[in-house]
Amino acid sequence: MPEKISIIGAGVIGVGWATLFASKGYKVSLFTEKQETLNKGIEKLRNYLQVMKNNSQINDDVSQVLNRVEPTTDLQQAVSNSSFVIEAIIEDYDAKKKLFSTLDQLLEKDVVLASSTSGLLMTEIQKAMSKHPERGVIAHPWNPPHLLPLVEVVPGEKTSQEVVERTKSLMEKLDRVVVTLKKEIPGFIGNRLAFALFREALYLVDEGVATVEDIDKVMTAAIGLRWAFMGPFLTYHLGGGEGGLEYFFSRGFGFGANEWMHTLAKYDKFPYTGVIKAVNQMKEYSFIKGKTFAEISKWRDEKLLKVYKLVWEK
Repeated sequence: MPEKISIIGAGVIGVGWATLFASKGYKVSLFTEKQETLNKGIEKLRNYLQVMKNNSQINDDVSQVLNRVEPTTDLQQAVSNSSFVIEAIIEDYDAKKKLFSTLDQLLEKDVVLASSTSGLLMTEIQKAMSKHPERGVIAHPWNPPHLLPLVEVVPGEKTSQEVVERTKSLMEKLDRVVVTLKKEIPGFIGNRLAFALFREALYLVDEGVATVEDIDKVMTAAIGLRWAFMGPFLTYHLGGGEGGLEYFFSRGFGFGANEWMHTLAKYDKFPYTGVIKAVNQMKEYSFIKGKTFAEISKWRDEKLLKVYKLVWEK
């Protein structure tokens, strides 16, 4: 019998996790409270698998992979006989604490309870786990989880090293690129980097410097092309020429950037005016006009698979 994995939450992340595990041969239980949400999740899962099949990412027929997924609105049934439970519900401490408290009481102590949170802290969630807080850990995937290989593993203050190692091992079996944080911090690594850039992007919109569409063009025609296979440190190391990162900071572009870096966005919350402008401009975004969410998602997934094959497949 294949190992059973339980996914709590049938939104974008939960369905992505279910797609990934099922495509790798695991038995998956997919839980959410509302039958309507569950039905939509299964349909989304089917579409994800079809794109993977069309791009030679799975060998089995879509129906075979789908048969490994058991959709349910019964939490007890969802986690029964499971070795690993992944939470993928809303980004809210109260909701997550309530769920982790329930699961902590319900499950044997050797079952790992992992959160998909994008930036909340396991140390805080563990406060609701009265029996075995040491089994709580964060395994943060990137959207879509079945295509992007990164998983950030973030232990809380009470997380055991055994649980960290089990989580890393499971993710590596899924061919994920695993990064384990040495220190707990809100937003982890990826989202802190991504939101620093997104904050500046929204600032440029708010200041009337550029439209959302032109900012996206700058990202995809320059920055994003490099970042697909190089991080910022290697990028700017090469930007320093023969002198590398040291020259970049001391005499190169980084040195000159000190003249204007003080003009970057400083706010710690998205400004209302910038949000309104960005939302309104998206209505005029030429590429997405006339397309459904499903059509855009399919386009994204097919593009991601091409990039993934080029960068990550040996």
